[in-house]
Amino acid sequence: MKTLIHEIGIIDKLGNKHPVTFKKGLNVVTGKSSTGKSALIEIFDYCFGSGENTIPKGVITESAAIYYVALCVNEQDMVIARDPNISTKAFFRCVELFNSDDIVRAYFNSNYFRPLSEFKKHLKDFFIDIDDVDESLVARSHRRSNSKAATPSIRSFSSFMLQHQNLVANKHALFYRFDQKEKRDQVIEHTKSFLDLVNQNYFHLLQEEERLSADVKRLERQKETNKRTAENYKEKVDPVLSQLYALMGLKEEPLSLQKVLRHPQEAKDQLDDIIVPERINHNSDAITQYYNQLKLERTKKIVELRKLQRQAGSIKKHIKEEERFVDNVKKFSSPTPVQICTSVCPFCHTEKETLRESAEKLQNAIIKVSGNLAQARPMKAKFQSSLLDVKRQIEVFDKKLTALNQQITEMEKTEKKLAEQKSVYESVLMQKAKLFVLLDTLNMADDLDLEKQLKALKKQLKNIDNDLKQYDVKKGLENASSKVNEYMAEIGQNFEFEESYTPIHLHFSFATFDLYHLTPNNQKIYLRSMGSGANWLYCHVTLFLALHRYFAELNDKCAIPSILFFDQPTQVYFPNFNRDNAETFDEQKKVETGQRLNTERPVDEDIKAVENLFSQLSIYCNELEKNNGFSPQIIVTDHADNLTLSNAVMFDSLVNGNRWRTRGLINPIPENDKN
Repeated sequence: MKTLIHEIGIIDKLGNKHPVTFKKGLNVVTGKSSTGKSALIEIFDYCFGSGENTIPKGVITESAAIYYVALCVNEQDMVIARDPNISTKAFFRCVELFNSDDIVRAYFNSNYFRPLSEFKKHLKDFFIDIDDVDESLVARSHRRSNSKAATPSIRSFSSFMLQHQNLVANKHALFYRFDQKEKRDQVIEHTKSFLDLVNQNYFHLLQEEERLSADVKRLERQKETNKRTAENYKEKVDPVLSQLYALMGLKEEPLSLQKVLRHPQEAKDQLDDIIVPERINHNSDAITQYYNQLKLERTKKIVELRKLQRQAGSIKKHIKEEERFVDNVKKFSSPTPVQICTSVCPFCHTEKETLRESAEKLQNAIIKVSGNLAQARPMKAKFQSSLLDVKRQIEVFDKKLTALNQQITEMEKTEKKLAEQKSVYESVLMQKAKLFVLLDTLNMADDLDLEKQLKALKKQLKNIDNDLKQYDVKKGLENASSKVNEYMAEIGQNFEFEESYTPIHLHFSFATFDLYHLTPNNQKIYLRSMGSGANWLYCHVTLFLALHRYFAELNDKCAIPSILFFDQPTQVYFPNFNRDNAETFDEQKKVETGQRLNTERPVDEDIKAVENLFSQLSIYCNELEKNNGFSPQIIVTDHADNLTLSNAVMFDSLVNGNRWRTRGLINPIPENDKN
């Protein structure tokens, strides 16, 4: 997803703003130790929904009242922020066009703060529209409170965007947050959604496939055993038996349904003694009461069914309206400035400002409306989920109504025959015969019904299987891994890997997120088994550049933001720079030279390696901008400065004023913090 950070900044407790601005492509923030360079990646992570505030303690945390990030997501500008004193909420505000001058303390109005969980869901909707990722409704039912599986989150994005100081050259870990198995598994699982290999419809199809498959298996087991449960017997025998008793005018059941179901053949003998002319109560209204009861129950079911049908129609209408709305919003453009003339009285030549004031109010209102329209996020996935639930309920009510209608129709036929035959006993005998046939041939009838149901279910399953064929997730992940491996081969050859790993042949899998070097004799050497910090650094850089190149090619199909942070990648060459207090980088190089022994690698050689690293980052961004129309925004925070790049790009243009040798992120430092 095309994403660009305009600004990362702090509003201190005195109301002063401390911004750091960025541009597209490669950005470098350079400076000495303890100036707040590493805090930038932590501020971004915190504003991007992290539940933990890991911003380094010191002047920054003591001074800060608000941390904020201004960014653009697919041409939509927005500002996200956190108040360190309110850890459970986050700030979100869409703007038509970001202007740094607007960012003041009063900008962060409390009305724009929302609960952190709601904030993350709302921000996620700008990147991906998926509401339900459960592949199994059975698995969902086994979870506590029948909750849905974790949907793709903006927190999963951070694993692809952030390479912290302790991670960028780590041999034991590649991705941020992967030290927690649950978060690691979520990122791997959500990646297929991030890469547009699946969408909301895919998960709904899997749910329906599971549900229908379970029904098929259940019906096939019933067919094989030819046994019916007590509930199935009750559904068939109960209405016939109840109608029989009602025809005889019996207020109480002489033989209960449970006894009939337990011993159907014995029940037939007992019913022969019960169903005799002498037991018929001609004055009873039992048949009328039973008929009215059925009609009342049918009316209730119809009311409930109509309500569900209206609900389904309303949801379908909302889906169509949302599609139309999204199309219209894309066509919508903000009003261009209009020249308004002042009205002048022809007699006294007095100028009237009323027209101008009205025009300005109208323009402000249009801008506000356009801003609200821009903030509207797609709801299609949520509507689709709701529609599916309603359809399932309608299906249940349809079955219940069908059964009730059959009972009522049979009673009306009986009444008609009674009027023609003028004999209640004949109607009773006919109902008795129907009951006895049902008890004798119930299994045969069930088999025929099962066959019909199985045929319909298998037809639905076949249609679902055909729809699922367009989602070949395994092949899609394999193709994605193959592309990334291809790009790593191109990118890796430009870095100074040790001779034993040259030419570098890195392999990565989206299925496992493992990375290894494949030797000419097909031996896999994983990152943890490689020697040298430089090898670890280049593995990290090569992999993440290849990933973001692949994401850039996917363009809007990829949900992952096109942002990449590298925090202090040159530490493998200058480990002593964590005590860098020099006024210039050249002075620190002299200090480093004096600290090294004669047996160690010369500083100049390390400088060449560092210059190559930044050169390759610059070349990478320029080539992707040329080929794809946009480049991932890479932000590097480091001590290195005044480098000479091989592609003739001036290093100072990459720093763009973010050089912190005589200042820090907080500049100037408030007087109370100095003390």
